[in-house]
Amino acid sequence: MSETSPAWTCRFEPGQMLISGDLVRASLDRVAPALPEEIIGAEFDVHLGQVRRLDTAGLAWLTALQARAEAKGVRLRYTHAPSAMRQMIGVYGLADLMNLKSGLDDLPTSG
Repeated sequence: MSETSPAWTCRFEPGQMLISGDLVRASLDRVAPALPEEIIGAEFDVHLGQVRRLDTAGLAWLTALQARAEAKGVRLRYTHAPSAMRQMIGVYGLADLMNLKSGLDDLPTSG
């Protein structure tokens, strides 16, 4: 069975980049983490709510993207990060480097 669609995609909305699919080594081997021109401003959200799989190569790709953004004065904020990413960030001691915002932060509260 051949796969005709890419393993992951990204699209842009004002102030955020929405990534979906699989951020894994096989899908990132030939994709340099260049900073897209749509990423502008002091802070930019990277919405990861539709990421199905993420491995250490995907985390490394995101941190390289973040380094490029910070070199241009843009702070990336990761929203709706998969649990695998949150776990890897803890294991590798990246909590201070990667700005995570829980998707739960955006939900209305009852009260």
